[in-house]
Amino acid sequence: MNKKQIQQKIKKWQQINPNAGYTIMEGLVAMIMVAFLMSAIAPVIALSVGTRVQARRIELASQAATSYIDWVRIDPTQNSPNLTLNNLDDAPSPTSGNLECNDGEICTTPTSAVFNDLYCIDGDGDGECTTNSVTDMVVQGVRSAFTQNENQGYALGVRVYRADAFQETSLCPDGTNCPDEATQQSTVTNAIGNRRLPVVEMVTDIAPADLNGSFQNLCDRFARQEGEDPNSICP
Repeated sequence: MNKKQIQQKIKKWQQINPNAGYTIMEGLVAMIMVAFLMSAIAPVIALSVGTRVQARRIELASQAATSYIDWVRIDPTQNSPNLTLNNLDDAPSPTSGNLECNDGEICTTPTSAVFNDLYCIDGDGDGECTTNSVTDMVVQGVRSAFTQNENQGYALGVRVYRADAFQETSLCPDGTNCPDEATQQSTVTNAIGNRRLPVVEMVTDIAPADLNGSFQNLCDRFARQEGEDPNSICP
């Protein structure tokens, strides 16, 4: 095909399609429409990703709580938390600002002679809980005060905090904008969430060391809780 034939075909095609191709203005309009659609669905995508990440945190925190409860049940006397309260929900938030914990052990920092109630669950395999980890969990334990001693069994309250929450100067203290204590993190979030709040809270029962008297121990505990005579509940 010679040059003349090529020119004739081009001319014929232009006559059939006088407006072939996109103009710059059409391209700009298309780009603006795509940008508008992306901005409309971006919050939905962010919410979906954030909620999925939070669901994973809750899963890890639930596993941490179960591990801590199992650890307490191995030796309810030795491993029971020192903090005792009539209402488990009234447990104060842990002291924060620093964190020194080995996996499967009571934290050495923060600590106090009264509480001694923080337990480390290592999530990233480095053998400790650190404030820069997104998978390490710190468990706070508290037991019911309506028990004369740990051998009689007791109600155990458990809160699980993210280890990176201990970067904060305080966890839900009074007089701040942080939500009330005993309020869990929301399961729906489009960001990192309020890490100062516990991820999971639960209450379980630790059985008495002497199972033969477990029923009577339960009666005694409930009676003290209600201010009644144990014999009036379980004669």
